[in-house]
Amino acid sequence: MTGAIVLETLALAIWNIGTRSPAAVLRDVRRAREKRSIALGIASFLVGLTFVAAATVLLLPAVPNKLDLLVPTEIFTFLVALGLEYLVGDDLRSLIGASARAN
Repeated sequence: MTGAIVLETLALAIWNIGTRSPAAVLRDVRRAREKRSIALGIASFLVGLTFVAAATVLLLPAVPNKLDLLVPTEIFTFLVALGLEYLVGDDLRSLIGASARAN
């Protein structure tokens, strides 16, 4: 379950939605007119979606009754990941940005 929370925290940090207001997200989407920014947004969405899918796969063995408990467990792990992203999301994004600038 811890691995799923870590992967979901990474997905939220990549998406940068845990610390931004919905109005800021909509404003950024409206301003995205350049092909590069649109491609970067699509790529970050796909990478985050991959992390969420991997987190869900990690949760499957941890949930005894998948039909009844998978969705509540997934919601719980997302809420924990959202709290963690709020605490360490800016630091993760700065680390990602520093490593991207080094390459």
